[in-house]
Amino acid sequence: MAPSGPVRRREVEAGARALEREGFRVVLARHVFDRRGHLAGEDRARADDVNRMLRNPDIRCVLMARGGYGAMRIAESVDWRAMRRDPKIFAGFSDATFLHLGFARHAGVRTLHGPNLQGFAGARGGDLRRWVAWVTRPLPPESIRILRAPHHLAGGHGLRRGRVLGGNLVLLHYAVGTPAMPSFRGSILFLEEVSEPPYKIDGMLAQLRLSKALAGIRGVALGDFYRCKPKQKHRELQLRRVLEDHFRPMGIPVRAGVRAGHAPRNLPFPLGARALLDARKGRIVFEQGLVS
Repeated sequence: MAPSGPVRRREVEAGARALEREGFRVVLARHVFDRRGHLAGEDRARADDVNRMLRNPDIRCVLMARGGYGAMRIAESVDWRAMRRDPKIFAGFSDATFLHLGFARHAGVRTLHGPNLQGFAGARGGDLRRWVAWVTRPLPPESIRILRAPHHLAGGHGLRRGRVLGGNLVLLHYAVGTPAMPSFRGSILFLEEVSEPPYKIDGMLAQLRLSKALAGIRGVALGDFYRCKPKQKHRELQLRRVLEDHFRPMGIPVRAGVRAGHAPRNLPFPLGARALLDARKGRIVFEQGLVS
């Protein structure tokens, strides 16, 4: 489905073929190829596609075709209760974050941050098999459930457990104060971003802090902040200093370098699942799967 930006037909069809080779039956939403400016069709049509997928008992994984922008425009029309009545996997990233948050709050389900359908067109075989393991096995092998977070950013080197919540920073920033935002208390925060200069990231993190949205989080695992560099001839702080300024006073372990987000490799990363952030070994270990 395409609840956000318009898709590229060639990449959608190539991604569908990649999933079919793995044994999946791919069903395209009615309006997946629609376009209305920067949106994949009319709001009503996109919301209808989402709800048809959620209400169809034969659909077991609802996958974003691409990100972009637009999911929050239809959030008030999403049938969150359909996901609670018949839990299924929701997968995608970027603009999918708004839906990840809504499903966490209103349905209490675990979802999968990872490639959108267009991303499967050129995915590495190993990365695609990781995704398949997450959506088909109750608990994938430990080698798949462990993701490296090699860079120490702040806090100590202890162990922290909690369910992982988060996603794209801009979308978290948008979600504060809306009915889609779940409580982050007791969780491990995951963030990623693309093409935002450090001063804008500074502002978004300040807003999250001032709104108390991150009160009570137990640790932070940062994915890629891809192409998040200062603008040319702008005298602004480097990204690492901005992140340190906001996270260091919190006194919790913060690890960076998880290969998840908008960089060329986007490893599947469960949201809502319980995980162990091992700051000493520089890794996050998921202790729950997605499939019950």
